[in-house]
Amino acid sequence: MEAEEVGSTGAREHQPAQQNGDTGLLGSSDHTLPPPDLRRETSISSQSMAGSTTHSALSTKFPQEAWGTNLASVPYQQQLQQNELLQPQTHEACGDQFQPQLPPAASLEKTISSLKDWIVTKKVDKEIKEATSSLPSNSSGMSPYEKQRIEKCVKIAHLLVANLAKRFEGPKTNSNEPIEATVDSFDGETDDWEPKPQDISEDCITVTENAETGDVIDLGFDIYRNFNWDDTEVDDDNQSSNEQKLGLIFEALGKLLYKLFMEGEDVPPCPTSTDVPPPNGSIDGKSSDIPDEDDILDMLRKLPITGTSGDNGGNDRITSTMRNSGKLPKSLCRLVVDLLHTSTVMGRNEHGLENNQNPGSCFASLSDVHSDIQQMIDFPDAFLYSSINSRWELVFGNNHMFGRKGELRQLMDAAYRIQNSTGYDQSSTPGMPHPTQRKKEVVMVNGHAGSGKSRLVQEIRKPLQAWGWTFLRCKFGKTIQAEPLSVIALGLDEFFSSNVACLCPGIGTQGSLVTMGSSNGCSCANSSCPRKVCERLESLIGIDGLKCLSQQMPSLRSLVGETYAHRRESFNNVNGGLQGKFHTHHLFGTLLDTLASVSPVLFFVDDLQWADVASLELLTGLINRTFTQFDRDCSTNRILFVGAYRADTIMEELSLKNMIQEFDECVTINTTQISLRGFHLESLNEMVSEALCLPRRKTRSLCQIIHLKTQGFPLYVVEFLDALLTEKLLFHDPADGWEWDVDVIDLKGISKSVAELLTGKLKRLPHDILSGIQVLSCFGSHVDFDVLDAVKNYDGSSGNTLMPALYTAQKEGLVEKAGPTFTFSHDSIQHAAFDLIPTEDRIPLLQKLVSYLIPCCMQERGSDSFLFVTVDIINRIGRDGVYSDPIQSQLFARLNLEAGKKSMAATDFSSAMKHFKFGISFLQANYWEDQYDLSLNLFECSALANYSEGNHEQVAIQVNHVLSNAKSFEDKFKSYCVFINVIGIGSMERAAEKLYELLTPLGENIDPNVISPQIAISEFISTRNILSGVQKDKFLHLDPMTDRTKLMTMKLMAMLVVYYNQQQTFMSGYLVCKMIRTSLQYGHSEDTVYALSVFSAVLGNRLYDVDEGYALGRTALSLLKFYNTNQLIPRIYGVIYGTVLVSKDPIQSLLEPLLQACRLSFSNGNFEHSTINTVIYLSRSWHAGKNIPLVMSELNAFAHHHKQQSHMSILQLFLAPAYTVLSTLSGVTFDSSGLLAQLADVCNDDIVETAKVKNEMVFVRTSIALSMMEAIFLRDFVKASQVILKYQDFFQMLEEQQMRINEFEIIFYAGLVSFHMARETGEAHWMKKGMNALATFEKWSILNEWNFEHRFLLLKAELHHTKGDTSAAVEAYDMSAQAAQKHCFTHHVGLACELAAHYFGNIGEKERTREMIQRSHDAYMEWGAARKAKVVINLLELNWLDGS
Repeated sequence: MEAEEVGSTGAREHQPAQQNGDTGLLGSSDHTLPPPDLRRETSISSQSMAGSTTHSALSTKFPQEAWGTNLASVPYQQQLQQNELLQPQTHEACGDQFQPQLPPAASLEKTISSLKDWIVTKKVDKEIKEATSSLPSNSSGMSPYEKQRIEKCVKIAHLLVANLAKRFEGPKTNSNEPIEATVDSFDGETDDWEPKPQDISEDCITVTENAETGDVIDLGFDIYRNFNWDDTEVDDDNQSSNEQKLGLIFEALGKLLYKLFMEGEDVPPCPTSTDVPPPNGSIDGKSSDIPDEDDILDMLRKLPITGTSGDNGGNDRITSTMRNSGKLPKSLCRLVVDLLHTSTVMGRNEHGLENNQNPGSCFASLSDVHSDIQQMIDFPDAFLYSSINSRWELVFGNNHMFGRKGELRQLMDAAYRIQNSTGYDQSSTPGMPHPTQRKKEVVMVNGHAGSGKSRLVQEIRKPLQAWGWTFLRCKFGKTIQAEPLSVIALGLDEFFSSNVACLCPGIGTQGSLVTMGSSNGCSCANSSCPRKVCERLESLIGIDGLKCLSQQMPSLRSLVGETYAHRRESFNNVNGGLQGKFHTHHLFGTLLDTLASVSPVLFFVDDLQWADVASLELLTGLINRTFTQFDRDCSTNRILFVGAYRADTIMEELSLKNMIQEFDECVTINTTQISLRGFHLESLNEMVSEALCLPRRKTRSLCQIIHLKTQGFPLYVVEFLDALLTEKLLFHDPADGWEWDVDVIDLKGISKSVAELLTGKLKRLPHDILSGIQVLSCFGSHVDFDVLDAVKNYDGSSGNTLMPALYTAQKEGLVEKAGPTFTFSHDSIQHAAFDLIPTEDRIPLLQKLVSYLIPCCMQERGSDSFLFVTVDIINRIGRDGVYSDPIQSQLFARLNLEAGKKSMAATDFSSAMKHFKFGISFLQANYWEDQYDLSLNLFECSALANYSEGNHEQVAIQVNHVLSNAKSFEDKFKSYCVFINVIGIGSMERAAEKLYELLTPLGENIDPNVISPQIAISEFISTRNILSGVQKDKFLHLDPMTDRTKLMTMKLMAMLVVYYNQQQTFMSGYLVCKMIRTSLQYGHSEDTVYALSVFSAVLGNRLYDVDEGYALGRTALSLLKFYNTNQLIPRIYGVIYGTVLVSKDPIQSLLEPLLQACRLSFSNGNFEHSTINTVIYLSRSWHAGKNIPLVMSELNAFAHHHKQQSHMSILQLFLAPAYTVLSTLSGVTFDSSGLLAQLADVCNDDIVETAKVKNEMVFVRTSIALSMMEAIFLRDFVKASQVILKYQDFFQMLEEQQMRINEFEIIFYAGLVSFHMARETGEAHWMKKGMNALATFEKWSILNEWNFEHRFLLLKAELHHTKGDTSAAVEAYDMSAQAAQKHCFTHHVGLACELAAHYFGNIGEKERTREMIQRSHDAYMEWGAARKAKVVINLLELNWLDGS
């Protein structure tokens, strides 16, 4: 049993009732939440209740198609109501069902008879059928016809008690639902009728049957009010009076049910004293001897225990009569006896029933009686016939979940939103689909250990798979993950391990494997075929990407190995894992999107509290994957991400807390939080009741103690009951059922954690099984079969004991097998197993395992998984374990170095830091002299990993070690670069000074103070001439640079260029010219590609040579193939895609590469480029008209990333002001406790001046641009004009004929402001500025119609508006709006229509004004600017619209 499958029973195979012709079960009960589209078919057959030996759930129908259309417009809550109309209403906590299902009574031919006549008739019918039939009786001697009669009697009892409960008890005020009667009429009775004992008789009750089928369809009363309450002996106290009245009801009900079940016989009278022989050894009933002490103790032992002990006295007499004469099931005997016994406790004792019974034998209310009968109907094999084979086993299975109805509903609601999503709105411009406003779905389940988090999510697996969903699951362990991102990789690999590859028709009877990549491909009809998925993956990420993915996915690796058998050698040569050319997030995201394109995916990530930082970043990246306006396959929105974590650890795991907070604040993610606590008492009682096959009233006293001991946490409950069973505090009697002593159990303690119980269970295992589990525990929460196979001889044996031991542990429910891995069912089991290893034996055992694993790491083609598993165990051994062995210590340090480098390549900097730290710890005395290269590598890499994680103090410590001990400048160079990057975060000027100092010993004496703009321009022109035309292609044929001095020089100058780019000075262009000349002389390097990309921007924006700049940018992209793409993308994509290609390519097509540059800046640790990449991407996003809520969610994500790296300048000077502007337009605000909201509250009003003081020129420009954008959309032209006049140096470009194309948006807004102010003031300089902007956009619209045509037309319309040329203005406004719509600039559609609306309003065109206002409003709403749209629609109320 899975340890977290804690909210369910059912492996006992209880029988939910089900229709089966003449032998169908009584009815059915829904104990699990149905999927939204589920159609239940349930019926209650009153003809028969033939036993069944297998557990069958409700008869269900799932839609054949995964995306049903019939229910698309039906709300989920309404569907649930429709489903529940087909079945009894189930109480959430305890499953009590007070609404029996009745067939429709209309248009039926009925027969009505008194219950007395009905009993006689059924008895005669049964006897006739038995006499004329040859059908055999069952093992208990009951004929099929007797069984049918009993089941109809149970149904009548159910109807009767439901009515009595409603009439006598009324609605409940506690957690139970009110009892509703199912009989619509009572033969003219009034609603205030209260049952009396004389009404509960076979003469006063009428039974209505279906004349054709014989089903009972109604129950009525023929009331004779002849019972005088005043003649009865009742106490004056009202409570006692009510209790005695209820006792009379129980007595009458017991007598009636006895007569009903016993075919009309009356309850046997109490025997007189003369009928009872005196006890042995006594005369006249008096003892002849005085008992001694032993006799007294023996008598005490024979007293009934407080549990479910059997009947005695009158109880035995009634039970014996019903069992022997009526051959009735013991459950019915118990029901009648307990009813009569309850009446004795309440004051009546006419039948000689003992009055010293266990309180569990008494009914507290009629609801208890109803519950007993309901369980007989729901699970007849367990509660009516006691015929199931496992009724004496304490088993909690998977078919029934308790106490989690609301939580299941939340999960299914999220799945339904994905299932019913509609995709894209094709009503817009043909060929340009627009995404509908669909949110991604994330569900976070939290709770303490043992609360059933995993079990809850697993519960919806079956219904979702019936819908056609793919269910993937991964689980983190407490120990450090062996290989970066391996847990998530194994989760995604589950698709390939759980789906058998198809066999296409081919050679032989078994078929033949199809080789993908051939012309044939896979021809099967299954869209989920793994081979087809591989085909799709190869088309998206190429063969190299498929290779990298397969390194961490055993099942995918196996599948790819078969399908690419002819290229197996190339696959085996891939040792780098997820690194190199293809970025990790992209590969995982593409794989997940590919799976989601086949069918919706539920990706369940368990135990997130143990997840490493890299895995959390990957999950965040997968969830935050966005789609652009050009993506038709929105697979990202067909994925339901479900995470589970322990609530008590969230405050300690800041990375996890930040991730959850980010999801909560993201406006494009619908986050559902589910908190699990322990079961309520009623839910717990329901679970225990069905586990013990006993009525809930009998298990209630036991459950009260269990709840107190376990706080209702399901895992603790299961293990506690298992411990009671083992210690024989809970035992079963073949005749009477389960028994226990509540007083003894009350004395048993339970620890706060379940580990004590699990440890006890492990201790009872055989030695070889326990040893196998202990070995498994050394590897953490999961381990591959390959690793286990490598260490199978750890104990010197033949290796034939380890795997069998683990398979035995699997049968015990301690471990699970998931594909090619073994996983502990619960992390507490892993911890308990490891703790059972004697302390003195742990290090030797770990050393044995390492000795078998190290050879696998040394193999040339060894998998990275062996390296990380080995290093994990090495680090648990620690320095002290090998301090006396220098060779072993050095080996352990080298393996940590290798693991750290691989973690860095996988962008798992947190794990890399730990590996380098452990590696350094294994270095022994005098390591700088004895192990120089190893020491240098460890400290260099440690400094870089700490820089990537933002631990700047540690960077200084590691760098000082290197600078103090390195032997040469070249050995110190990497550490210098890392430390300068840290300095640059605080002061770019200091960083630049240090870089110039380092360039001097390399032969480059550059004095920035003597480089003037004129010198720089001259250098620009000279370099352009060298690269003009086809000459730039010479870089494609250069040899790589090998001169170490020149490589270091290029690196230092590239770092200077980064800092100068942020200051927006000409020095960056001057330095890249020197870098290009060096490259032409000594060969190309990574920094050459960066230099070319920057110079391409210089050509377009400094020399205004757009064509040459565009061509050079494309050349720089072509050079990427020679280098590590992941490292270069953050450096060049922002420049090329953000400032160069925008001159000719559609801006929307540039967003994805720009976003990729941002992602890689953070994940690769290129933080020196992260600031400028963030600014460029977000700026181009709103220039492209990207949906504002989407931009704001990304804004929030960037804020958290920059905060982690202490980049306060971009937070204060760009992200917070951008949030303020977008929030003003959209009306969307973040939580006031969030980072951006807090920064916005304290933001300086004059951001531009603050940026100038800090010499952050890039933020000067962005701040001015934000101010202009806000003023334009808020129609505050006065403020916008003041910005232009205040920063005349910046807007000097408006006085010139040539302008920088990368600043097109601010030039566009400045032109609109200029024409408006020219109309308002009549000042000539405004008209000149506007005309210059118009002329510039006229040239640019020829270069790039997509980006600039609508801007040019809107400026042209404003010009004609200013000149008073009505016809030309009207035409230009219309053309501008059409062009913006055509090219997907939604925000500019709104702006053009708004400006046109004001123009038409001023000239009295009322209808056109209304039209433009509506179009503007709709466009702003589509953009996400809801607040702005509301302002626009309010224009309809202006006076000029009415023509006044």
